[in-house]
Amino acid sequence: MKSFFVLNMLIFTAVLYGQNVISEYISPDLNTVRLHRSGWHHSNPIIRLNSDQKLQLSFDELHSGVKNYYYSITLCDFDWKESMLIPTEYFRGTLINPVSDYAYSFNTTVDYVHYNLVFPENHNRILLSGNYIIKVFENFDGENPVLIKKFMVVESGATIKAHVKPTVQSSRRESFQEIRFEVEHPSFQILNPISEVTATIIQNGRTDNIISGLRPQFFRAGFMDFNYMRETKMEGGNEFRHIDLRSRRFIVENVSEVRFIDPFYHVHITKDLSRKTEQYSFQQDFNGRYYVEVREYNNPNTEADYFFVHFSLHADYADIFEKVYINGELTNWQQNEFSQMNYNIIEKKYEHTLLLKQGYYNYHYLTVTEGNTKGTLYDFENNYVQTENDYLILIYYKGISDRSYKLIGAETFNSIN
Repeated sequence: MKSFFVLNMLIFTAVLYGQNVISEYISPDLNTVRLHRSGWHHSNPIIRLNSDQKLQLSFDELHSGVKNYYYSITLCDFDWKESMLIPTEYFRGTLINPVSDYAYSFNTTVDYVHYNLVFPENHNRILLSGNYIIKVFENFDGENPVLIKKFMVVESGATIKAHVKPTVQSSRRESFQEIRFEVEHPSFQILNPISEVTATIIQNGRTDNIISGLRPQFFRAGFMDFNYMRETKMEGGNEFRHIDLRSRRFIVENVSEVRFIDPFYHVHITKDLSRKTEQYSFQQDFNGRYYVEVREYNNPNTEADYFFVHFSLHADYADIFEKVYINGELTNWQQNEFSQMNYNIIEKKYEHTLLLKQGYYNYHYLTVTEGNTKGTLYDFENNYVQTENDYLILIYYKGISDRSYKLIGAETFNSIN
């Protein structure tokens, strides 16, 4: 009876809220939330339709006992508005499933429960390609999720060939990268590419500078050209800064102090300086990502501790019309109160503290001007056309008779490889 009620509520919700734009959400009680292809921790959360590929979602809940968590999956359009389809049209199996794999932390100063989920589970199947969200909630309370994350399911409809070059705009040629690409679809019929196809470009994992709504410039049978001149340029940025938190016994590069202040560990990062006037220098990085690891123990999922990590960035003054954020996967690529830095006028620095699990982290300092949603790295990181970046290109298709957007192509390209 409960399952029948839940099914009807999901159908009702899908119809009633079909045009709401969905944003990712992480409860303040959760930390180290990761979603990627199972077996590939640095991958984008994308799997192929009708394949044996799985996604892995993991997170920690701090200072808590085990909760009765459940999850559901929802189809979205290319712009992350909820699809008008009902769940049974894109998902086969049990609509609400428990998150039953969990373990308690061991020998850590911060107690937590580590949850792990690999999906779609064997008794479930995703029927359509496209954009999806996974929503985690307690005790069937789907209206109050503790976690919302985006993922994608792609079908084999198109092949993407991309080229990352200096922008043709002369004033920005040394600092901006331009992404040009062509799409081949010899076996996938598209009658009207201009109205039926749209493309999206994502740089590394940034959420503020996504380019979307691109339509093909030219096309012929089985081929589409997206070689724009200026619309697909992005600032090159700089190689990511890094911090090594894998050990609490040794002070490593970029760490000035590790101190235990009962009952927690505090790590102070060496004060960062602006790189605005520096020359470009290549450094190997993870393009904003991180991985969890602890050198003294074997199981990082439950034996890695949490540190209060104190960041500081030198600045002679603060612009009252700008906000500075710590940007990267460590802050879920979001610009909000959890990633925003505060200016210390006495010590002439921006500062902020994050609670981070032991591991190796990449990060940038991103500046957002009042009234804008798109940030810039130029103020503190500089921009270089030589910078190594990852670009994810997504190709969406919706035919005249289709009721949802299909994801027919998804490829990640590197700017120098």
